[in-house]
Amino acid sequence: MTDMDDSKVLDDFYQKLSEKFPYVTSGSWEKLREISIVKYLEKDDIFLRHGERLQFGVFVVTGWLKLYYLDEKGDERISAFCGGLEYIDNWNSIHQQQALPYSVSAIASSTIILYPLEKMVKIFSKEPDLLQLCVDLSQEMIRKKQEHYEILTLRSPEERYLHLLASKKNWLQEISLTNLAKFLHVSREALSRARNQVSLK
Repeated sequence: MTDMDDSKVLDDFYQKLSEKFPYVTSGSWEKLREISIVKYLEKDDIFLRHGERLQFGVFVVTGWLKLYYLDEKGDERISAFCGGLEYIDNWNSIHQQQALPYSVSAIASSTIILYPLEKMVKIFSKEPDLLQLCVDLSQEMIRKKQEHYEILTLRSPEERYLHLLASKKNWLQEISLTNLAKFLHVSREALSRARNQVSLK
């Protein structure tokens, strides 16, 4: 991709982001833009590995990323999906210099924007509107964790599938059944049966 392509990606991205967070001033967006690094990922590219330290804040522009780990049996479990205009960081990794407890990879061709954390923290600390953005992004990530926990308290694969059908219908169209099963902590076969049972009702 050329610098011109990157510039268009940033133009479109910040336009959409300003609509989602209208309280952030154009001046603050410009400061973030100045440290933005555009990165392109192909499907199955691993962006971060378990045990590494996070050096960037990450926004997804287009595509999908998954955050995943291996359980005690060695099975992959997905803790989160991140799609367009969603943000990823890890509080412990940033503020306590701890290693990442998960890996991050693309499940579709994706465009992401990276922010070097040291520069990002300096900018955020000086701008009240960006401090509020930081709070809102943190709350979004906490909310996603809570939603995932609530799903895992449901006993049957059918109940978990119905929860996604009600709250994350776009996931069912854009994310593979295999990855959804890993997110729901059920086998692909059990999820397929649950989907078929729901469709028959």
